[in-house]
Amino acid sequence: MQAAHSIDERPRTAALYRPDYRPDWSFGPMSGRSPAMQQLFSQMRHTARHLRVAAIEGEGGTGKMLAARALHELGLDPPAPFVPCPAAEFLDVRQLMAVTGSRAAGASEFSAIPALRRACGGTLALTRVDELSAAQQARLLELLQWIDYQHIQRALDSIPRQILCLSAQSLRRLASSSVLRADLANRLTTIRFALPPLRERREDIPLLSELFARQFSAMHGKPIRGLGPQTLPRLVQHSWPGNVRELESVIHAAALSCQGQWIRPIDLPALRVAPVTQAAQPVLRAPAPDEDPNLDRAILRHIQRVLARVEGNKLRAAKMLGISRSTLYRLLDSASAPNAG
Repeated sequence: MQAAHSIDERPRTAALYRPDYRPDWSFGPMSGRSPAMQQLFSQMRHTARHLRVAAIEGEGGTGKMLAARALHELGLDPPAPFVPCPAAEFLDVRQLMAVTGSRAAGASEFSAIPALRRACGGTLALTRVDELSAAQQARLLELLQWIDYQHIQRALDSIPRQILCLSAQSLRRLASSSVLRADLANRLTTIRFALPPLRERREDIPLLSELFARQFSAMHGKPIRGLGPQTLPRLVQHSWPGNVRELESVIHAAALSCQGQWIRPIDLPALRVAPVTQAAQPVLRAPAPDEDPNLDRAILRHIQRVLARVEGNKLRAAKMLGISRSTLYRLLDSASAPNAG
């Protein structure tokens, strides 16, 4: 078994990958040093205390709920309730009828919705707004109009201070393609926060990786100091389709498998390496598993599924696969090589 590096034995090149933390790289529960994230943090700082309705847009795993919580915590009343709720569930007419005992759900009955009552004086975060049906979009527009009326009546204790609408797609783009009502999109995107995908802010990967490693160490009492010198290049080359959520999962799985104090490349779950190009290239549809005849990639997909089942534990995965741990490492290294497949 390879001995763990002491802090004095760690290769000096690792210091290149250990970012010097600065307070302005964090905004509430979010972190980022890239220009895109710094611009986002600046926008959030200048608008958080004045928000009534806003859209938070970004691919899955970019941190939309973290952004919503950050805006709430910087708002007028941080101790007030923060209530996340799927938009489709919140706007379900049948549920509203059950709550109110009414055959027709009029706008005045919004006050009876449990989630809205819990969010009074605080923040209501509606998720998956881009998936609403036409009827639900109409209901959301009615809700916003009803809240406007409550502001006119100065009945501020009966409504949320903020409504944040989270979407995996651009609401303006959905409106331009007639998937979303234009009047609703205009209302929701007057103030809009766009979270960039991780592949467009790769300079944040060192910072986030170190933070996730320390987070794992603190939560589980395992002495993980950070990333070894050859680990970060593997992470930077990955395309991260699952964004920050995927990176967090990978680091936690690697920390769980790590035998020493520094996460090595061999500790990482299998990653499909994507070349980093200067210019954006058209995204090609990857073949579905049943369409891809390549045996090496089929083996890699199967290993990834097994690793996911055992939360990245390579010893358990090797036992389930009926192979030695060294064979598993060899398969992962060959599959993750830049020229694999």
